[in-house]
Amino acid sequence: MNACFPRYRALCSFSDMLDLCRKNLNFILCLLMTCAGGLFLLWFIKAAGCDVVYTDYIRIVAEYLPDVTDPDKFFVPDILTRIPATFLQRLINVEFFSYSVTFDRICSAAGITGCALMTAIYMKKERLSALWFIPMAMVIFSLNKWEIILNGTAWAHVAAFSLFFLNYYLLDRYYQHETCQDIHGRAGQDMAKQRAKLDAGVTFEKLGKTGKKGRSLRLSLYILPFVILMFAGEYIASYAAIMIAAYGFCLLAVYKARKMAQKTACKGNFPEWNVYAGGLAVTLIVLGLYLLSRHFAVWEHAGATDMDIFEVMAEDPLFIPRLFIKSFAGVILGQQAIADFYGPAVPLSEFWILLIGMLVIAAYIFAILLYIRHRLWRISIYPMMLLLSGGLNHVLVTAARWIFLNEDYGLSSRYGAQFMIGIIGILLTFALYFKVCKSKDSDKVPKEKDSEKACKGKDIGGSLSRLLAAVFSALILSGSILTTKAELGIVPYREQNYEELRQVVLHYHDYDAQELADYLEWGKSKETMYEALRILEENRLNVFSSGLGGAAGALAQEKIP
Repeated sequence: MNACFPRYRALCSFSDMLDLCRKNLNFILCLLMTCAGGLFLLWFIKAAGCDVVYTDYIRIVAEYLPDVTDPDKFFVPDILTRIPATFLQRLINVEFFSYSVTFDRICSAAGITGCALMTAIYMKKERLSALWFIPMAMVIFSLNKWEIILNGTAWAHVAAFSLFFLNYYLLDRYYQHETCQDIHGRAGQDMAKQRAKLDAGVTFEKLGKTGKKGRSLRLSLYILPFVILMFAGEYIASYAAIMIAAYGFCLLAVYKARKMAQKTACKGNFPEWNVYAGGLAVTLIVLGLYLLSRHFAVWEHAGATDMDIFEVMAEDPLFIPRLFIKSFAGVILGQQAIADFYGPAVPLSEFWILLIGMLVIAAYIFAILLYIRHRLWRISIYPMMLLLSGGLNHVLVTAARWIFLNEDYGLSSRYGAQFMIGIIGILLTFALYFKVCKSKDSDKVPKEKDSEKACKGKDIGGSLSRLLAAVFSALILSGSILTTKAELGIVPYREQNYEELRQVVLHYHDYDAQELADYLEWGKSKETMYEALRILEENRLNVFSSGLGGAAGALAQEKIP
């Protein structure tokens, strides 16, 4: 079978295929759940949405349409803050789909599914049980992200998150040096013996010769940050912070491994430090390019306060801490689940929201302590990168959104995808911990007596750790289920609202400016709003592409050749 599948030299027997499926059963189950989640999001887009522009689309239409190929709109000093990837996607959308909001929503769904796919691939590599993928899939495909899905303008950010997952995974693979070893050669066997001598230090799971795959992996680590720069926008800050920390840790790991090798007179092919140094330099270059572009950007925040942060804290010292804590609760419970927790229009109390937020913070802290105590970095740095990335997103959202003086801002579904990253990191840490404790592979099990004792449950700490991991996982799973159930209950109403909005846009001349702005959720210039609708109408885009309504539609038909 091994000679059959990789080289396709012969057709394998049915028994060979069954054997292959049995060996990859966990991965197959994870893929099935990923596909099911992606299809669920597509169904949600169809059932809850309607193809009509509103809110942020007004600005985009007025600024970039109808001439989406105009270079003057692309080559601007603050281009990186405008997310360059959207220019190409917008061109495709206009030319082939008449500027469809549904197309943007599908791109968002694809980005979320990409996060799930990378998680499944990582779990296959680490041979983690598919049971752990169940709460992860519920978090990834939870409808606490309904707004970021239905408001398609955020599709590039979601795509960036899936690229974060990919970049973290590739760095983790190089850290483990998985693709750089000669599996069947003597070098791999020699390195296994040498690794036993290096167990007391920080070492790599697999060491060996660098081959073609290793060179491709290094090249990917250098190119991918520039690709991410085209999608990430302001989220490049959290991405860069995590990558800088990870590269710093990898450089420290190489230094300690080499130092230990010198003490034991051990010779081996360690990953070159300059690979990590090069990746660190690329990350700093990418961050610098974005900051330079941001320097030329002009930001406009409708509804922001004129007070500075010290005035806000003097007026209400607990405002910012409450905003920060509630943002963690929003990852577990969506706004609709909170509003109807005890029944229709019977919300969850402020106390319980803050308590849930503090429990999620406790889960973050517990996962970090678990990771450190059992030295899980010897196996993988991927979970910790996700965990820290999610935690940093909470900090950034709090730092950027306090200006709106709304402590429930962190509960908004528009941040569900950003915060989800940390929850996946927590669950992967738990999964690795349970796997290490049950593993019979001596290379995987920590050698420290305290850690080994805790794994075997011979002290109260080991039993408590397993119990806490199970409780936090159950909290995450139940919160995601409750949130998705609550959002599914209002799917028909969302569809009805979008259908009404479609009719409003088709007959927008029948409404006064303020009434139209309320329907479109637009709080800025009325002139910009009318300009955007005129562009759509005259160029037969979006709602005007398949049908025109009222006197405005008749007038547009006369104007359009």
